[in-house]
Order: sequence, then structure tokens, then C-alpha cells
Amino acid sequence: MPSIYGWLIAIAVIGVQFYLSRRSHVLLGAILPVLYLAFISVWFFKRFGEGDTLSLILAGVGGLAFLLSIWIKGRDYLKKQRQKELKKIQLQDM
Repeated sequence: MPSIYGWLIAIAVIGVQFYLSRRSHVLLGAILPVLYLAFISVWFFKRFGEGDTLSLILAGVGGLAFLLSIWIKGRDYLKKQRQKELKKIQLQDM
């Protein structure tokens, strides 16, 4: 049962990141990657030397890359949507 909660939290984080990255303000999409980086940093320094630090570093880098890729894709989506709206406005002006 606890693993289900982990999956639900991960899905919720991905959904929130997906939503925030498509907002008009650029920095909203940076909130979760910064929070994730802070969480991984604190976790790393608490567990440094206790076990396998390489897996923690790989998880941190992989998760951060995943969140940043969602952010970049969201910005591209917003840019394309704005270009479509601009084309519609230009066609109506003709």
C-alpha cells in the first residue's frame, strides 16, 4: 500500500508541473524543479556516507532532468498556442 502512495504523489507532481509549465509566467514552471533540487540536496547531505550515494545522485539528476524537460515542453506548447492565436488575429484583420 505505501508504494501506491508514492506513485500517486509522483503522478500529482508531474500533473502540477505540466500545469505550471503552461502558464504565461515563465517562473511558475521553475517552482517544482527548484523544490526538488532542494529536497534532493538535503536528503543527500543527511545520508552522505551511509550507503550508495551514486544511486541518490542519479535519481536526483534524472528527476531534475525530467521536470525540466516538462517545463521546456510546456513553454514550447505555450509559444505555439500564441503563434496560432496571432495567425488567427492576422487573418481576421485582412
